[in-house]
Amino acid sequence: MKLYQLIQAYEFDELMPVINDMFPGTTKYREPLKEAYDTLLTLKPVASKKTIRYKIMHNEKGSESYMGAEDSCFDTTWEVCLGKDVSREKGVDLSDVELLANCLVNLCFLGKYPKSFEEAHRRLLR
Repeated sequence: MKLYQLIQAYEFDELMPVINDMFPGTTKYREPLKEAYDTLLTLKPVASKKTIRYKIMHNEKGSESYMGAEDSCFDTTWEVCLGKDVSREKGVDLSDVELLANCLVNLCFLGKYPKSFEEAHRRLLR
């Protein structure tokens, strides 16, 4: 599924509790995250052959592992990210809404956001 299809499948009010579960304490960032979500809905996706692939990743400093996507998957414009396929490798049991929650947060911090999101981005960094 393309990221733009995934974001269209959920309302922000469905997404925010999942974001807070995955990243405790993020409810204080509801407004800038909502602004990111709303902005993403208005952007035109750019077709991309690249994917945002979720996999089991291992912590380099310890023996812990977690499910996530490489930071490099988000190192482009939001429009290009919207055109990427979002997929899971074997063993990744994240739901679609959890994938979207993780993508949204990663886009806010790692992606090349539009100028219109600049002020909201500053609020996320406080």
